[in-house]
Amino acid sequence: MAPRPESVEDWCKLMPNLLEESGWICAVDTPEGALMHSRCAWGGHVIKLELKNITIQDAPAKTSQVLVRPEVRSLLQDLSPVEGLELQSVELLAPGEARVTAKSSWSLLRRMAVLFGDMANQVMDDFLCENEDSLSWHQKMRRDYPKRGDSACAFWKEDRAQLHCLILVRPEAQQDRFTTYVVLRAETRFAQWATDHFSRLLGAARLRAEALLNRPGIHRLRQTDERFYVVISMQSFKRGMPLLPALDVEHCCCEIDLGATKGLRRWRRWEPEPVGSRFRLGPYLRSLVKCLGAEIETYDSLDGQTLVPYQCVVLRSAWDPLREDLLSVEQLQRSAYRRANGGSSAPALQEEVTPRFVPMEDPPERWQHELEPRLVVRNTFWAVEGEECRELRPQRRFHTTPSAPHA
Repeated sequence: MAPRPESVEDWCKLMPNLLEESGWICAVDTPEGALMHSRCAWGGHVIKLELKNITIQDAPAKTSQVLVRPEVRSLLQDLSPVEGLELQSVELLAPGEARVTAKSSWSLLRRMAVLFGDMANQVMDDFLCENEDSLSWHQKMRRDYPKRGDSACAFWKEDRAQLHCLILVRPEAQQDRFTTYVVLRAETRFAQWATDHFSRLLGAARLRAEALLNRPGIHRLRQTDERFYVVISMQSFKRGMPLLPALDVEHCCCEIDLGATKGLRRWRRWEPEPVGSRFRLGPYLRSLVKCLGAEIETYDSLDGQTLVPYQCVVLRSAWDPLREDLLSVEQLQRSAYRRANGGSSAPALQEEVTPRFVPMEDPPERWQHELEPRLVVRNTFWAVEGEECRELRPQRRFHTTPSAPHA
């Protein structure tokens, strides 16, 4: 059995046909939506709701920003509250990734508990019970994947390996129209007896999706989300690591009179830890801020993607109070760097830059043997051992964002 998916990429790699029609058994198909199910590669069944032609009023120009990051949605819930959902706490793990504690009184969950058995019963236990235990969901955002313009978030309970789901919103050809996919894993077999109720469930899910994506205040919340973080970059240090102010007891590589009035005359070479490591902007920026007597948290990923080493992300609320002093010190650092190394180039901090990402890796090794079913020959057809004969489809290869050469 393969491990559970803990990102949108995991879902797409474990189920290459995740957003396609092939490989799924359709229970209901209407012009406004479809409900499908399939055997799950890592045990149980997967249920998919495809909610078509949903209008999003004042949709962002960058459609990948339709869904708001979980930490922003939770920390600023008063800007755009969700009816029937009580958010209790949030723990920021990285930009676009957080643990969120919540309870819900949605009738839609009760209906799913009846139709889909164990999967939704666990949702009922978590969201609708009256106990006081903290019940946190791990949520991880991904944008522009698997297609440019997509907005998606993976959800899972860390203490329950069998409980996880995915929400993905994809733009349609017509402006402000979107298709929303909700994918859930169920422990039990698909409830064929409940076929007559699926159409009503699909309609209720569509109404809930429309309400969530168009709720009061959501436009303002998306705008806040767009400016919640600042992407910082540093390049042009081809003559060694950038510098830091040196204490009197520390060895320095150069002195500059320009920094004397600020007590920043002496400068030393920054050394990453452990010794011999490659440059990463995040640790250097934290060290530079520490020289100002302050602290700042940096992140090397954004919305589920790893940034190139010469970029990092910081909270705008943490960056703005330090910005003026930090850039002033960084300007002295450039002068010291030129004095120490000669030439006219020196490492320079840039803010509000376009993020550049490290190319995505192949599926983790932990999946390799678990995702390779044994093939047998039956008459002249290929089949997976233990299943009926079926046509085998090659896995799709998804495009990645190329990164620039290291500085």
